[in-house]
Amino acid sequence: MPAKVVLRKGRTGKFTFTLEGPTGQILATSADHPNLRAAKAAIASVQKNLSGASVDDRSASSTVAKKTTTRKAAAPRKAAAKKTTAARKTAAKKTTVRKTAAKKTTARKAAPRKAAAKKTTVRKTAARKTTAARKTAAKKTTVRKTAAKKATARKTAAKKTTARKAAPRKAAAKKTTARKTTARKTAAKKTTARKTTARKAAPRKAAAKKTTARKTAAKKTTAARKTAARKTTVRKTAARKTAAKKTTARKTTARKTTARKAAPRKAAAKRTTVRKAAPRKAAGRKTTVRKAAPRKRVTAS
Repeated sequence: MPAKVVLRKGRTGKFTFTLEGPTGQILATSADHPNLRAAKAAIASVQKNLSGASVDDRSASSTVAKKTTTRKAAAPRKAAAKKTTAARKTAAKKTTVRKTAAKKTTARKAAPRKAAAKKTTVRKTAARKTTAARKTAAKKTTVRKTAAKKATARKTAAKKTTARKAAPRKAAAKKTTARKTTARKTAAKKTTARKTTARKAAPRKAAAKKTTARKTAAKKTTAARKTAARKTTVRKTAARKTAAKKTTARKTTARKTTARKAAPRKAAAKRTTVRKAAPRKAAGRKTTVRKAAPRKRVTAS
């Protein structure tokens, strides 16, 4: 079983491919490609250039110079070993170049065959796609016809159902129209009766309005008279109060005047009374002292 290239689509939507050996072991893995076209172009490039690719071995680490304390006798041996290794590498490189040239020649010869095989595969794929498209179109046509038949059957059933449902509605509409007509006639009769009654009642209402207006005017006149009487009473009461206030003020002024005139008289009377009472009080005091003197002496002895 030869090696194969496996193409995969990652979770991010990018494409990668791996080169697997006969046992399924992954030999190489590609980088991420943004679309399927770029991934296929990379696979074609690998298939084209892999057979003639050279090997560039960079795995050998650089040697560290040894210390100068090594023996001088080992230097000629190392130089001879280096020359032998260089000769072997040169021979290996020439062999590799020859193999690469042979692989390129083989690849050039195989390229037309691969191109022809690819064209044949493309033609077969196009034929398959055309056949599949025809089958799909036939299926779609059949589905459309079936859908059209079903739609026609549904419309017919809907029309029958609508007709069945419409019959009771029409009957109910007729009954409703009859009821509305009867109601309109009854309403018209009632309206006519109301108008007749209103016409007869109009003179009565006018007379009642006139009587009410007269009563209202009489009430207003009575109220105006009462208001005028109240105002007159208020004016008289205010005049009486003003006259009473003036009389009270006059009396108060007269009292004040009388009190002013009587004040000197009272003061003179008080003075006269004090003057008359002074000798009497002095005589009384002397008599009291004379009478009380002996008693004081007896009390002292």
